[in-house]
Amino acid sequence: MVAVPTQEGSTAVHKTASDAYYLLNDICLLTEGSQPQVLGNARLTPEFGLELLESLLVVHIDAIAKHSEYVHIIRVRLMPFIIRTLSEKANYNVTVRAFRLLRLLIQKLLPTLIAEIAMATSLVNHLLDPTSSVTWKRVLCLELWRDIHDDPTLIRSLYTQFDLVKENKNLVGDHLAILVRLAAENPALIGLGQRSSGFETHQNIPAEQLAMEAGGLSGTINLPADETSLNKPGISAKWSSVRTSCIDQVDKLEPPILPATYLYSLVMTCINRFSDGLAKFLLPFTVQSDEKPRRKPKPSAKHQNQEAPRTDRHEELTKEPAMAQSTDASIPSERRMPVNPLRLKDHEKFDQIRMSALIVEHCWPALLATSSTFLNASLDSDYYHALIRSVQRFTQVAGVLDLGTPRDAFLTTLAKQAVPSATIVPARTPVLGSLTNQQTDDFPNGDETKHGDRRESQSHFSMDMSPRNLLCLRALLNLGTALGPVLHNSWAIIFQCLHQVDVALMATSQRPPTQASVNQTEENETPGIDDLKAERSAVEIAVSRLFESTSSLPNEAFTHALKCLRSLVYSVSGLPMDHTPNPRVSDQLGSNPAVPRPRHNRLASVSSVRVTEASTSEERIVILDRTAQVAQYNIARFCQSPSTESGWTILTQLLIDHSCSSAIGADVRIGAARDLDGLISRITSFVGRDVSRNDTIMQCLEALSSAVTFMWESEGNKGGLSCSLEIHSIALESLLSILERCGDTLQSNWDLVFSIINSVFKPTYPSATKGKPRLFEVAASASRSPKLARSAFSTSQLICSDFLASLPDRCFLMLLDTLHCFCSQTEDFNTSLTSVALFRNVSDHLQRGDEPQSRPLLDEDVMRCTTDRELVDLGSAQADDISTSVLWMYLILHLARLSLNNRVEIRNSALHTLFGIFDTCGDRLDAEAWATCFRLVFSQLLFAMVTTKVNSLEDSDFRNWDDTAVILVRSISNTFNLSLGTLQGHRALTFVWDQMLAQFALLLKRNSLALGRAIFSSLTDNLLEIERLSCTRSISLDATWAFWVDNIPTSDASQKNVDNNDTLLAYVQYVRQLHRMLPSGFRTDQAAALMVKLKLCIIESAAVVYGSDVDEMTPVQKIVLETLALVPLSAEEILTQLVETVSSLTSLAYRTDENNIQKGKTYIALSKAAMGSLDSLAKQPSVRAHASTARLLALMIQELEVPIRLKYKRQPGGKGLPTWKKATSTLLSILDVDLWGQCTGSGKDKQSMWEAIVSISDGIMAADTDSCESPSAINADEAFDMESFSRLQDVIVPSLGSPSIPDRIRRRYVESLFEHSLIHEPHLDDLARPEQELLDGLRSQHVGRVQELPPKRRSKMAYMLVDQLVDLAAVHDGSVQRVRLAQIAAPYLILRVGLVLKAYICDQPLRGLMPQPLSQKREMHHVLLKLTDLNSEPKAIPGTSGVQSEYKKHLFLLFGLVTKAMKAARRDEEMRTALTAVLDAMGTDFGF
Repeated sequence: MVAVPTQEGSTAVHKTASDAYYLLNDICLLTEGSQPQVLGNARLTPEFGLELLESLLVVHIDAIAKHSEYVHIIRVRLMPFIIRTLSEKANYNVTVRAFRLLRLLIQKLLPTLIAEIAMATSLVNHLLDPTSSVTWKRVLCLELWRDIHDDPTLIRSLYTQFDLVKENKNLVGDHLAILVRLAAENPALIGLGQRSSGFETHQNIPAEQLAMEAGGLSGTINLPADETSLNKPGISAKWSSVRTSCIDQVDKLEPPILPATYLYSLVMTCINRFSDGLAKFLLPFTVQSDEKPRRKPKPSAKHQNQEAPRTDRHEELTKEPAMAQSTDASIPSERRMPVNPLRLKDHEKFDQIRMSALIVEHCWPALLATSSTFLNASLDSDYYHALIRSVQRFTQVAGVLDLGTPRDAFLTTLAKQAVPSATIVPARTPVLGSLTNQQTDDFPNGDETKHGDRRESQSHFSMDMSPRNLLCLRALLNLGTALGPVLHNSWAIIFQCLHQVDVALMATSQRPPTQASVNQTEENETPGIDDLKAERSAVEIAVSRLFESTSSLPNEAFTHALKCLRSLVYSVSGLPMDHTPNPRVSDQLGSNPAVPRPRHNRLASVSSVRVTEASTSEERIVILDRTAQVAQYNIARFCQSPSTESGWTILTQLLIDHSCSSAIGADVRIGAARDLDGLISRITSFVGRDVSRNDTIMQCLEALSSAVTFMWESEGNKGGLSCSLEIHSIALESLLSILERCGDTLQSNWDLVFSIINSVFKPTYPSATKGKPRLFEVAASASRSPKLARSAFSTSQLICSDFLASLPDRCFLMLLDTLHCFCSQTEDFNTSLTSVALFRNVSDHLQRGDEPQSRPLLDEDVMRCTTDRELVDLGSAQADDISTSVLWMYLILHLARLSLNNRVEIRNSALHTLFGIFDTCGDRLDAEAWATCFRLVFSQLLFAMVTTKVNSLEDSDFRNWDDTAVILVRSISNTFNLSLGTLQGHRALTFVWDQMLAQFALLLKRNSLALGRAIFSSLTDNLLEIERLSCTRSISLDATWAFWVDNIPTSDASQKNVDNNDTLLAYVQYVRQLHRMLPSGFRTDQAAALMVKLKLCIIESAAVVYGSDVDEMTPVQKIVLETLALVPLSAEEILTQLVETVSSLTSLAYRTDENNIQKGKTYIALSKAAMGSLDSLAKQPSVRAHASTARLLALMIQELEVPIRLKYKRQPGGKGLPTWKKATSTLLSILDVDLWGQCTGSGKDKQSMWEAIVSISDGIMAADTDSCESPSAINADEAFDMESFSRLQDVIVPSLGSPSIPDRIRRRYVESLFEHSLIHEPHLDDLARPEQELLDGLRSQHVGRVQELPPKRRSKMAYMLVDQLVDLAAVHDGSVQRVRLAQIAAPYLILRVGLVLKAYICDQPLRGLMPQPLSQKREMHHVLLKLTDLNSEPKAIPGTSGVQSEYKKHLFLLFGLVTKAMKAARRDEEMRTALTAVLDAMGTDFGF
């Protein structure tokens, strides 16, 4: 063991420890230039020695702190050297290392080196004086303090060790005081002015959070984008900061070149970190939690100075007395008061909390002075943001510690920065003075006096708001949100500042920019308008959050806030606090002597705006609006707490004073009235239908009644009649709001409600007790204003919908007369229209009543009335005891009269309401009651509608009356159905039906399609109901049929293009329903007329709107086809007419002109459907039994030919099978029917049938391919036609050869085969002329053709027809039919083959070595092959002398052409072979 010296003497250590001791001691000696004790002659430079010591201390500081011998070396060797180095003019590289060592020692060894650190830090504070050291050393001093401020625990330790000890110096306090002097050292360098200005150019700078993240301070503050000017002085991150701090630049021999403002940026950093450290430590303690924390053991001495970890905001630190919680879920819970950390005396960190509070209390003046200086300096956005955050956090810390003086001082500073300069003038109250003059008292260093001359020129500055003003305002508002429960009277600072900003913004928006303001804008480099608008929006959000936070304040705290706001409102409005405009208002509201009313003068006017009456009114409106905002967030408070505790009395007295005072303008009065209305509305909405809170509702009604009563008394005062009307309107709206939310709780006072409603009419409404009800004699009263009438009507509407059960009988009379007034007035159309509908509500209530539902609705007294005048007399006789029957019938007649009103909407609405009532109560009307209603109501309405003079009406009025007639018709029809069950068997049913038909027939003369549709559809429903109830015998079916035949619906010239499909559809549905009711169906005469009318319906029907009849039939077309199926087939003339009608429909799509197609009428779907109907009709037994089935078939085939023949020339579109294919399929289906064996009819009819068959077969063979819109479909169509033709041939051949058929029909058929079998166009000279025989053209001589002839597109069909010609000429069974067909076909076959051979004979020699075209070669081979194989009918070709052949006579006729073709084919070996085969066949048959 070796003894080494310590501060207390000596201590024994191990050998290795002593070596370390002496090594550390020698390094310190070598560093200060002394002789080492154990290292011999070693030498170290001060720079290397200090750096070596720093490395040792950084690594082994914990071990050194545990051993007093090492600490002794640092105390006696290192610390004196550091102090000496700092005090002397040492080189930069030595000084910076000394500062680094000092920083380390302060951070790690403060408790053991108190005296030495006190001396060193005092020296550092002294070096900050500009006369004591150079700039770079001052920078090192501030960087040292900046790093110290990074550790809030270290700051508290320094304050505890030095500032609180009388024997030691106030290190922290002195340091902050020095910062005050430093901040104001060079005002020009930092751009000190009246307001802070920025440098940044306008760019998209992302928004940052300025709100406090602890302690419940919320809100987002967006950094403004300021203009940049590098020539201006000020503090900016661009030129006021360095990339590496001086204290970290140990590799330099000389001090770096530093920005001139770097020193000031360090000052700002120090105060910012100082505030942040206090906030981060203290604010978590202010949050209440649900459980008490577990008491932790006291920390040991070695951990006493360590920073406490940040406490979770939801972790309980203490438990305050629980606040009373409401059981109503809709009421927000009361906000808990923030915990004052100084009250946490049992907390383990209470000593540190107390130290922090002392720091705040002793150091706030210096911090405020420093912050105020920089708030007026030129700062960029980053620095300004950090400064505002620092002020904001320090203010919150002072607030939660309940330190009123620093809290108010900082709030005032922010408020001054939030208000434009021109608005800050000497105030007349202490609170306002805090916004303008308090800074002199708050700054002990006289900083305000130094720059006081700037206030003299404030009135010359522009008052335009800048984003930084709004930034400060937002910070102030966020502080109000966070500190609301503890602000007390400091609310006045926030409210006054907010009001001044509102006034400034209002003045700015009203005043056009002047040149001075423009120059000032350029000088201050104000950001763009968009940024300012965004900032203003953010401020409004912050204001809303602030006012919303008042809802969670305790009653006492809220009352403080409301009193401050009330004082400001009265100050702005200029009214005395005890102003009472009307004694009755005060009497009703009551006085509250416990609530003091201190005077509060209004804020100073903006000096750059002339204070006029208009601007004063606007200012008053602004402050009233703010008051309303506060009120709307505290509705639950007003409903739950007594009025004396909740502030209700204060608030309502304020609003009524301002709405009723004649000393202020109309706009202010109206604004106050609206605020009172909003308050009452929200309160009643909150209370709802809770009967227990009826007192709250009554208070609202009393306040409303007072305002309405005083309204007309103030007429003639300031504001005049218009103001009174507006206030009256607002009061009516409030009344409506009360009834909507709380009407069920009203036990009485309905007379007062109706009195307020009827006050909108000039004549006073008589009470029911003053006389008899006036019924129809009530005259319309002129309203004071249409707007008032609308407001009053809304309340009447609510009563009729929700509160009829609460009304006494006498109030029903008042209600009906009130509705009469609203219906008859003409100023407001919507009111009249809606009033009509309210009669339905009253009727429903009267029907329910207290009477049994089984009792008839109309009594005998009412049914004895024959006119409405008698009903009025009956009601007058009953007086107050008026019966339900009289009231209900009075409603009905009143609505009937409204149904003839000149306003179309009114009369239509009256009709709907009238018949809706009958729909509801029809089951309570007996037969006599229905008869009475038809007599007094329906008959009069129909007669009035028929006799309406329309000649003098405009077109629009005429159509409007038609619309009304439609409603009337449908309504009467529905009511007829409703009453039919009751009228069944009654003598009046027949008369009512005949009268309806007669009146409806007259209505059809108006030529209105809509009216016709309504009449026929309604009558159809009536017929259906009559059939269902088996009342058919009670009406005349002949009259019903005559009505249909004589009244086909048409339209006048002005409606030609109107869609009439629905009307015609209803027309056809009527006759279908009538058919079901006819005992034996349609008679012959009826069926004939029916088909004519039905086809006319199809022709006259318009195109479907927004649709097409290409793929689907229109409803009219569909129902017509269905109705045609109802025609009886027993009579042959009816059957023939039916076949003709249906057949004509199959070709309607092709017989329609282009005009109809352009209008959208194509009939394609109809034609296809008609073909199906025609097919079905052909299979009917009645067709086979017809006397002339040939005529029927001819009619069918003739119409089907049209689409088949025009397959490509007119191609109607549509999905599915094309129309011509559908027609072909239908034709084949019809001809498949076994009619040939039993085909009847005259020879003319049969001849017409075969002509049609031959003609339609020609249509199948033919096709104009050049007109085809889809060439790709030609091949498929060709295959379809080939199959169809083949099936057709199977049907008509050999029947076509019948002797009863003229040869011309067969020849026409064969000519079609020949014509369509031609594959290549023949030479004109090869065809016979009209005067020549058929084969004479083959003998002609002409020059051949060398150009290639294109083959026919449908060549397959042509080959098939060639084969058919060959088949017809061939020998079969030798029957007469076959022989006749062969005789006609043989010459055309010879001609067909001869044309091919003749073309080869003429053309081939001219080709030379060129081969024959492939298509012609193929045709010739096919023809020659068929010719060779053909065994022709012997009787078809006449015999020739010398020719013994029986079946090859056709070869002899072609022998000459074949031999010539042999010569032409001398070079075509393949063709010569084919021709040789022909000659061989000929020789074989001739016997060679």
